Amino acid sequence: MPKQWVRRTLENLLTAPAPALRLFPVWLLLGPRQVGKSSLLKRCAGVRRFVDLDNLDVRARANQDPELFMRGLKPPLLIDEIQYAPQLLSPIKRLADRDPGPGAIWLTGSQNFSVMEGVKETLAGRVAIINLFGLSDEEKKILSDSPVAYFKRMMQTTFPKLSEPASPDARELYLSSYVQTYIERDVRELLRIEKRREFEIFLKMCALRTAQVVNYDDLARDAGISSVTAKSWLSLLEDSFLIKLVSPYHTNRTKRLIKSPKLYFLDMGLCAHLAGWRDPEALRLGPLGGAAFETHVFGEIIRGLRHRLQDADIHFWRTRDGQEIDFLVETAGRCFPIEVKMGRPKPRDLVSLAPIRNPNWEQGQVVSLGGEAAPEPLTEEWRIVSPAGLTLRP
Repeated sequence: MPKQWVRRTLENLLTAPAPALRLFPVWLLLGPRQVGKSSLLKRCAGVRRFVDLDNLDVRARANQDPELFMRGLKPPLLIDEIQYAPQLLSPIKRLADRDPGPGAIWLTGSQNFSVMEGVKETLAGRVAIINLFGLSDEEKKILSDSPVAYFKRMMQTTFPKLSEPASPDARELYLSSYVQTYIERDVRELLRIEKRREFEIFLKMCALRTAQVVNYDDLARDAGISSVTAKSWLSLLEDSFLIKLVSPYHTNRTKRLIKSPKLYFLDMGLCAHLAGWRDPEALRLGPLGGAAFETHVFGEIIRGLRHRLQDADIHFWRTRDGQEIDFLVETAGRCFPIEVKMGRPKPRDLVSLAPIRNPNWEQGQVVSLGGEAAPEPLTEEWRIVSPAGLTLRP
């Protein structure tokens, strides 16, 4: 039986275009592999010519003579995996100039590498960049869960193909195949990185460090590579939409760029697979349970924003004496302080916002699996919410 379609938050914005999208003849949907980019656009496309550059024959013809290839194509048009035929960008530009209707041409891509930079340069002023990630808890319709059930769902991943409960063996086979495909097709084929074994070890070392401040020297030593290579490969993982680096908050924006960032995987299930965590209950009760929950909440923040076409600056705040706020999310002119706690926090567990807050800051939210009722009142600066209760709107 075909898998039941899970409605995506972006669907309404594509079928009844948001005002911002109406300004652009080309829409580029970027995101990691296997999150449903092609399926989403096909569902929203209506009567639209589909060009699949994942098909080797089609790809060869597109690269051999891009002008001739595009000559027989007219909008409305959907071109899948544009990174495999960057020579098409110039004829796409001319086609968009001849037919500048909103969303006349849809493109998808699975990386934000140099080819994607080429898309932005060649199609400057003509292309809207849209991100699609895996399924959010909202899209899965997870309103509340016990901590045990929540960790099981986290390890089930955000990939649509695993949206229905799969056996642990089936899940591990899918994720193992996913990683190997990523290494073979993206890392080796597109980027010409030949150190396959070192890169696999590097991936696992990163997974073990999710929700931690990056120490480049330690990471490089454990992976058997240089610090320069470690920094380069972290950028590669970020461009592949597998991780996100979060810089520290500082009122001086220049200083934000010179401090070590924290590393977060965008899919906690994939992270667990890479780190060798197979049992959700053992993960929840172990020393890394808090980091795993924090990682998933971070992914939910990204998915909740980007699937609504909202952009944001996300930082963490930490003092030398150990005071910390997990996330400061700046979006739409407001700042949302967010703390992530597995259990129910007490007022003494929370940092006062007074030293750093300004009039644009909203009340802080403590995302907790311990429920919304605290054992004692919190300060006026903070309130407890469930993961489903987190909001980034004033």
